[in-house]
Amino acid sequence: MRRLLVIWTLIMLCLISCKGKGEKFLGEQGGSLTIGTMDMPTRLSPLEPSVFSSDEIMNLLFLRLHEIDRNTGKMRPVLAESWEFSEDLKSITYYLRKGVEWWDGQPVTAHDVLYTYEQMKDPENNYANISMLRFISKVEVLNDYAVMFTFDKVYADILTDSDIMPVPKHLHEQLGHQFSISPIGNGPYRIKEWVRGSEIILEANDGYYGGRPPLDEIHIKQFRNIDQMLNDFADGGLEMIFGIPPSTADALSGNDNVSIYSRPGNSYLYVGWNLTHTFLGEGPVRRALAMAIDRQRILRELYGGMGEISLGPLPPSSWGYNAEIQPIPYDVEGARTLLRDNGFVDYNRNGIIDKDRRDFTIRIVTNSENADRVAILRYVSDDLRKIGIRVTVQTLQAEDFVTALLNRQFDGFVMGWRVGEKIDPTLYWHSRGRYNLVSYSNGKVDSLIDAGISMLDRKKARAVWNEFQQIVYDEQPYFFLVVPHNIAATYKRVKGVDREVRLASATEYWIPETERRVSVTAVMPEIERAAEGTSTVGSQPVGVDTTVTTTEEASSVIAPEMILEAAAQSDTAVADTGSTSLIAALPPAPPKPSVIARAEAVKRIQPKYPAAALEFAASGTVVVRVLVGVDGLVKDAVIIKSFGNPACEQAALNAARQWEFTPATKDGAPFEQRVSIPFTFTPD
Repeated sequence: MRRLLVIWTLIMLCLISCKGKGEKFLGEQGGSLTIGTMDMPTRLSPLEPSVFSSDEIMNLLFLRLHEIDRNTGKMRPVLAESWEFSEDLKSITYYLRKGVEWWDGQPVTAHDVLYTYEQMKDPENNYANISMLRFISKVEVLNDYAVMFTFDKVYADILTDSDIMPVPKHLHEQLGHQFSISPIGNGPYRIKEWVRGSEIILEANDGYYGGRPPLDEIHIKQFRNIDQMLNDFADGGLEMIFGIPPSTADALSGNDNVSIYSRPGNSYLYVGWNLTHTFLGEGPVRRALAMAIDRQRILRELYGGMGEISLGPLPPSSWGYNAEIQPIPYDVEGARTLLRDNGFVDYNRNGIIDKDRRDFTIRIVTNSENADRVAILRYVSDDLRKIGIRVTVQTLQAEDFVTALLNRQFDGFVMGWRVGEKIDPTLYWHSRGRYNLVSYSNGKVDSLIDAGISMLDRKKARAVWNEFQQIVYDEQPYFFLVVPHNIAATYKRVKGVDREVRLASATEYWIPETERRVSVTAVMPEIERAAEGTSTVGSQPVGVDTTVTTTEEASSVIAPEMILEAAAQSDTAVADTGSTSLIAALPPAPPKPSVIARAEAVKRIQPKYPAAALEFAASGTVVVRVLVGVDGLVKDAVIIKSFGNPACEQAALNAARQWEFTPATKDGAPFEQRVSIPFTFTPD
């Protein structure tokens, strides 16, 4: 044990010596990047992390104490320039960088870190990830730039759990929960304009400690319909899109100007079996079912081959993944033989195998909102029927599906789990785990989980997780299906995307000056915003110009596992499964979106090419944003993109003011909406 402490201390000293020297951004400065996504949070604050959406955008706005370097896999300094452990390894002292400022010019200090921790711990704030802090006993400010975290125990994820992303104390004390819709950060980008539920425009932070990032602006547009996002990308209105389906990726791959990026995902899909079922409790039976279901067909036909066959409760993206596991083969005849050897024969000749005079019948459920899982349900049921099992299927809305899971009202269910950088499968695989929904119990697995989450040495921990994965896969309490890839697409003019494409890495992207262009090519108007009002939300500190307007909330498919994970993260205890109190504690699903009918142009006026522009043979596109009133007439018009010719700009404004529309409606009532109209000028 003493030797382990010495080795660990040496590792820590090595980390301490690796002080961050500031970031050096590569690529040409200037230009803007337009991104499309269907996954954007409605609030932006480290104290109010999103339950149902990605929080990657916050990595552009706020700094963590440190983060995993995606090139080396090691922890690298960010806001904390260095850190050191106490002799007993139960305390970490972080030394913050001097010179890091909030957007209003105030310094970032240890007092901000302590304040953020206290707000996270305050029960009144209902911090979503409170379980991350369960082993932190106290946080103390040593001086303005040093803060110490003390833990109840020594374990492998001490650094991960103390990786706080602080908020500015002096502003959050004033704004409270309003801060999440008027955020002030310290990251490489700051908010220029935010129309919640529609678009957010980020601008480079000139005061960023690491220097100005390459892109002047990043426009992130939220879409409610995947087809609309894909059409805008195909038309050139977007330069990068996330979360695209494999079928679309295959079609886009034929475009020589487009690059497709497919990276391993961190979630695995499965069919969970109720082990209290008379037949499903038998290991050989579950193995026979695994042999009867064609996973390769599901991967090929549903995911276009963009994924991996799942080999257990850790995906290939996890550092603890066991790549040596031999997959159970697809073998229908072998499945029939295995069932027959275990007493399953169609004795009564009704087409259903039976044992002890009981037909083999099962009911499998999933949530109706997820088309892929509904399709998986069909594939699974068809394959099982071929070996003589009677399968009934049922789709439920997400909340009803979650309730059915917690009350064990299923024989099988189709769902997925996500696995992050921190490996802790207690909730799902420990015999006392809250979400051990299949009633799986294995003393060896319990011991491995308890040992793995407490280990300091990752190499030894990896051996533990490898064994854990092997045992669970062999016993097949889940039928492990596939690990889908995360797929994105970009135009090749976007540089710096060689390693991966993700929103959190946007500081690495740039566009050569010779390839920059206005990202609008059609003459038809494109709805960029659907704002109910134009007032600025929240008071802004002096020196910070952040415009935020509101719009309808985006429609999204809520994954049931996200509802369950949110409930678990907001609690520090490991509870028994199936409790009524847990159902009551589940976070409410987002409100159903309003029905929006867009403003449609009924009168279009095209500007004439100005004579004053002929002298320079000026050509290019001017984009005018108009405010369409409830009567369908244009109330206001401003230029948002131009190629710099005043005569063409004026001609575009004059033409746009004459356009007429059928007014936009929200739930049947007219409301004002902003529309962008591109006008292309050529001297021909």
